Amino acid sequence: MANQSAKRVTQQNAQRMSLLSKLFIGINAFYIFIRLVFQYRSLSWTGSIMYLATAGVETLLYMNLYSVSRPRYDPGGVLVSSGTDLSQPGLVSYMFDYIYISWFVHVLSLLTKWAWALYLVIPVYVGVLAAPYVKQFLGSRSSSEPAPSAEDEAKEKKRREKKERKQQRAKYVRA
Repeated sequence: MANQSAKRVTQQNAQRMSLLSKLFIGINAFYIFIRLVFQYRSLSWTGSIMYLATAGVETLLYMNLYSVSRPRYDPGGVLVSSGTDLSQPGLVSYMFDYIYISWFVHVLSLLTKWAWALYLVIPVYVGVLAAPYVKQFLGSRSSSEPAPSAEDEAKEKKRREKKERKQQRAKYVRA
């Protein structure tokens, strides 16, 4: 029963990467087929460059997800590491989000050239996530925090002075 959770993570990662691989190949092949066979006349340099750029980033993220999700075995065949759990929140979920957004934009761009503007959602989302940290860094107060009153400042000053006096007192040690 040892390493049961690691084996479960390995199995879930393998299933998720298998599905991701099939969708990755299927959606990109569908886009290329439709674009080259049925919409060849509407093919433009800008559309092609945008597809290649976004598909390139998508491929890099896919390869990264594939490499971090692979389990590691020792020479005896014993599982050493199950790889990164692909269901965890954080950077891994953001990679999946980008891949899903790319697929949606690629399919939608078959209908309209304005679909590429949906990539603006990503920096807006990053801005929404980063706003509280930027506010905290810049030192601005939120509306829920009241400004300290003169009374509070006086109490704080008195507390600091008392603490300083206490530190300046001679300390006696028993011998």
